Amino acid sequence: MQTPQGIDAIFVIHAASLAKRRKLIEAQLSALGMAHEFILDYDVGAIPDALRKQMIQTDSLSPAQQSCALKHWRAHVLADQRGHERVLVLEDDVILAPDFAAALERALAQDTAITVPHVTFLGCGGHYYVPKADLEPGRLLYRRDQGKFADSYIVNRGAVKRRLQWIGKHGIARPIDHLLEAIDRETGTPMYWLEPPIVEQGSHNGRFPSSLTASHPLWFQSLQFRWKKLWRRKSRA
Repeated sequence: MQTPQGIDAIFVIHAASLAKRRKLIEAQLSALGMAHEFILDYDVGAIPDALRKQMIQTDSLSPAQQSCALKHWRAHVLADQRGHERVLVLEDDVILAPDFAAALERALAQDTAITVPHVTFLGCGGHYYVPKADLEPGRLLYRRDQGKFADSYIVNRGAVKRRLQWIGKHGIARPIDHLLEAIDRETGTPMYWLEPPIVEQGSHNGRFPSSLTASHPLWFQSLQFRWKKLWRRKSRA
């Protein structure tokens, strides 16, 4: 297996206790022949006290949220240490679109042409979509003024360094989705959305219960997800 051209590594944020998630994401990536590495450090209960005191700057984050944030941070640390130019970060509950590989290849052709520090979101997190009026034939990446969920994103070397420097100075005081968006805003790091998205998050579309917060029954999550997806795609300005 190998990583797609333009990607130096695929990091999968994973908690060891969630075996069903690992089995599904491993099957999806292996079927596509995509090499990947699980981020296993900092499971709940395995976060060193010294690191927690150093990095976590609030009591409002649950142990699961702390773990998730530190795993994303660890993926950035590894990318920086290894000198990667561009990495793909996936959370372990993602559901890849049937055309994921081909769409990712087309997206990377445009992403690699962006030379400044930036991040590109691949998913439909929050059901945010590029307005119809902004769509252009052949264009896949659109600069937006906000991020999406941290379930699936491509981040390049410059953005990795900015995020690490910020976290090194300020620590972690928000859930990782909100934290990364705040960092990118403050550091002036451009955020791009892939349109159409090629990833759904299983803990939102009813495939898995959330590991971070209390959630509705899976059948209700599935119904709610599909309704929001249909309504927001049709009603986007």
